[in-house]
Amino acid sequence: MARTVEDFLSRRTRALLLNARESCRIAPEVASVMSKALGRDATWENEQVRLFNQLAEQYILN
Repeated sequence: MARTVEDFLSRRTRALLLNARESCRIAPEVASVMSKALGRDATWENEQVRLFNQLAEQYILN
C-alpha cells in the first residue's frame, strides 16, 4: 500500500513520469484521499503536496 503522495504518483501509477504538470494538479486530491485512508491530518496533506511539487519541478520541461 502506498504511504506517500510521491509513492502513489511516481511509483505506483507512473503519473509523474507521464505528465508532471497534471500530477502536480491532482496531488492535493490524492493527498486528501490518502490522508483519510491512512488516518493523517491536514498538516500531513500539505507537507506531502509540498514535497511532491518540489520533486515534480525537476520533471517539468519548459
